Amino acid sequence: MSEQIKRLDIANEKFSGKKVLGFSLVRLGNILQGLLIGEITYFATNSLGLAAAAVSAGMAVKTAVDAVTDLFMGAIVDATHTKFGKARPWALAGIPMWILTLLIFMAPKSVMSDAGLVIYLTVLSTLGTAIFGTMANIAYETHIKRSIVNNQNRVKALTVIGVVFAIGSLGLQIALPALIDAFHGSQSGFIILVAITAVIGVAACVIAFFLCPEYTDAELAAFEGYEAEKQQEKVSIGEFLKSIGKNKYLIQYTIINFLYMMVMMSSFTVGQFYFQYVFGNLSAFSLVMAVSAVMMPIYIFIPKLCNKFGVAKVIQVSLIIAVVGLVIRILFPGTLVTQMLGYLCVSLPNIFVACVGSQVNYELMEYGRYKSGIVVEGMYSAFVSFAQKMATSLTSVIVGVILSATGFDYLTKAVTENGFQDWAELSALGEAGYEQYVTGGTATVKNALSGINIAFNWVPLLFIGICVVMFFFFHLERDLKKLRVENGFNEDGTLAKQENTAE
Repeated sequence: MSEQIKRLDIANEKFSGKKVLGFSLVRLGNILQGLLIGEITYFATNSLGLAAAAVSAGMAVKTAVDAVTDLFMGAIVDATHTKFGKARPWALAGIPMWILTLLIFMAPKSVMSDAGLVIYLTVLSTLGTAIFGTMANIAYETHIKRSIVNNQNRVKALTVIGVVFAIGSLGLQIALPALIDAFHGSQSGFIILVAITAVIGVAACVIAFFLCPEYTDAELAAFEGYEAEKQQEKVSIGEFLKSIGKNKYLIQYTIINFLYMMVMMSSFTVGQFYFQYVFGNLSAFSLVMAVSAVMMPIYIFIPKLCNKFGVAKVIQVSLIIAVVGLVIRILFPGTLVTQMLGYLCVSLPNIFVACVGSQVNYELMEYGRYKSGIVVEGMYSAFVSFAQKMATSLTSVIVGVILSATGFDYLTKAVTENGFQDWAELSALGEAGYEQYVTGGTATVKNALSGINIAFNWVPLLFIGICVVMFFFFHLERDLKKLRVENGFNEDGTLAKQENTAE
């Protein structure tokens, strides 16, 4: 009787503005940190004068280690049982994560060799992301699941969180190229930027810890319809990996995430190279990203769209639009208007993934519980995160190889070794300047610009196209509704015949 009452109380939970605020702030902090970590290659090549291939290799090692720690952290989260909850305590891991991020950009250039700087960047970024960043990020998704249980409240909350994230990250994305251009990519400029965002990030971790309490294991078990003891069972990584075979949609969604993350990781970083070297105006990148503000009204309709068509279908349609944007960008590369239109289309999927992508993972957890009988949360988040980070690692390698193989390193060396302030100053000299200062002359420059174009446009087109095709075989929501009905629930996950249960 008492468990039934708890279940009904939680099923009718009210929307919590405090929880949404806490989760929004920590999401913003984590994403900003990821964005800054994504700047390491650009920072290392343009500010420290390091070879792109060497830095990319170091970042690939970092991300590979980071991916390996995900599953272990997922298992640790699932095994955590404290008076503060399962995932909530790990929100504080963001504090050392931010401290290490700041130290990365404070690399002691004057006292280290190039090899030493690569090692320094690799080690600190590995500690910051593979250890403390993993602690904070893997627990984050589970924290939301255990704090907001009503599906409509959760989609609404995820949308609001997405809006906060979008405004904050867009502001930084818009400002970042212009700021970098203003301080000519100097290390001191990066340090100031990271220090400001680090203060925001640390504050977000503390606020989220206090504003976002979890439901108890007993309350969650009563709500979701399984024995409370299931929450206390220790599921090994091996047992979880074996259960994946019974959850075909987890494998599909993981591959989609893998490919989409490769696109996202290359988009912003390579975009800076593209606009600085190919388009010829880095500040224009800020204008291109600023135009995405016109899509803000879309957030208002996300809950309704997802409730009507399903989260997966909405994401699939947005990816189709992204393909159209890439084609526009490839066919008409020379004008600012077409670059803006292309960017609008390409960035559209990120709105939905950032807002409600986690809802797909929650549905995968539920589907997996029905299929395998195993109750885990952190390891589901860890598995998808593992794929995303492996994609990040591979993207770093691909971008680095493309840039180095097509001669980009000669462009940066021509700037740093001949006293130019930036590429724009050398480029202003035209072909005569290329022939005098760039190894291989004009031919090298053309090859390098072609490589940047491939990384910025053609690679994303391939990967997004594959994602679109895979979504045609992704029927998670349809099959989950059937499983809910078979197990005594309504299609939306609420308990069937609640009024009889209450009696």
